[in-house]
Amino acid sequence: MTTRKTVLILMHNDVTHFIDIANQYVTLFDKNKYEVTVAYLTGDENEQTIQRTTSEKVLFLKCSKKDIRGLKIQSIKKLTALCREHQFSLVVSHRYKPSYIMMWVSRFCKIPTLISVMHAMETMHAFSRKIFIASIFRKNMYFAGVSDAVRDELREQLWGVPKNHIITLYNCIDMQASECHLFSRSDARQKLNLPEDALVLGNIARLVPDKDQHTLLHAFAQIKSQLSNAKLVIVGVGALEQDLKQLATQLNLQNDVIFTGFLTGAYRYLKAFDIFVLSSVEEAFGRVLLEAMIARVPVVGTRADGIPEVIGDAGIMVEARNPTALANAILHVAKLPREQFLAMGDSGYERIKARFSTDKFHEDFWEIINA
Repeated sequence: MTTRKTVLILMHNDVTHFIDIANQYVTLFDKNKYEVTVAYLTGDENEQTIQRTTSEKVLFLKCSKKDIRGLKIQSIKKLTALCREHQFSLVVSHRYKPSYIMMWVSRFCKIPTLISVMHAMETMHAFSRKIFIASIFRKNMYFAGVSDAVRDELREQLWGVPKNHIITLYNCIDMQASECHLFSRSDARQKLNLPEDALVLGNIARLVPDKDQHTLLHAFAQIKSQLSNAKLVIVGVGALEQDLKQLATQLNLQNDVIFTGFLTGAYRYLKAFDIFVLSSVEEAFGRVLLEAMIARVPVVGTRADGIPEVIGDAGIMVEARNPTALANAILHVAKLPREQFLAMGDSGYERIKARFSTDKFHEDFWEIINA
């Protein structure tokens, strides 16, 4: 019987987004050749996460906030013991803190390949991080951005790391699984209490400054008089929730803007929307755009960081923080002839199939690893 190689996928925590990403990487490995462990650095063990994580083994390292601050010595000790026990041939760590820990661990344990995936802009902006990476870098290490925008920034900020060790590994999406779970247009609207005949604009994002729903609300205010049956649905929670609700009232939109709060499996409601709008001023990738395009919903977004790489020529993009430009783009899509409107949704779907499906991700990953 052939001995299988061992793989570790290290996540910061088990929030839904990172469980999905962990599962994305699990699919890379043939179970006949690899034994894959997903480990969550923080958080308590729970059955729901175990059931949702598709790896053969799931570990909860239960590191405290104190453990992952400063030098992170206790976390390094814990991961070193784990790596010595399992002798992983490949480790993929996500976000900076797990990556920092694993880079230290690699000094004490042999890890043939170590990949650190960054999911945000300006991850390596701090001088201390630049110095650390420059001093600890070895040829077995790769740094990946979830978009070319993140990759290019990493290439600028990391000292002493060859460019061919700083790569792009896009987030991908299981198109078939996602489509199977989408509510129909009618069901989604019924669940959200939306009129069947309304023109519905949708936004799914945290209510935080980076997502800039302030600009979206101002844009909606500009076009509301021309789209009398329009509704704006904002799905998510965050620190700016009350500010945004107050702004909607100030703009006299309180009857036409719906704040749903948090929705479990929010992507399932996407067919309720006629147009999906992402107004972010910073967006390393924009996974929600993949979900909207799989639902064949026409998308409007900003030219922020990784968003243009996702939308490409399958939607409309405008400069961030420009409510008039955003309003005009939404209005343009809303007034398209029916045939062109549907073709725009189909174009987005075909783009995801060609560039962000699991098959494409597998092809890109192994091309890099086997280079």
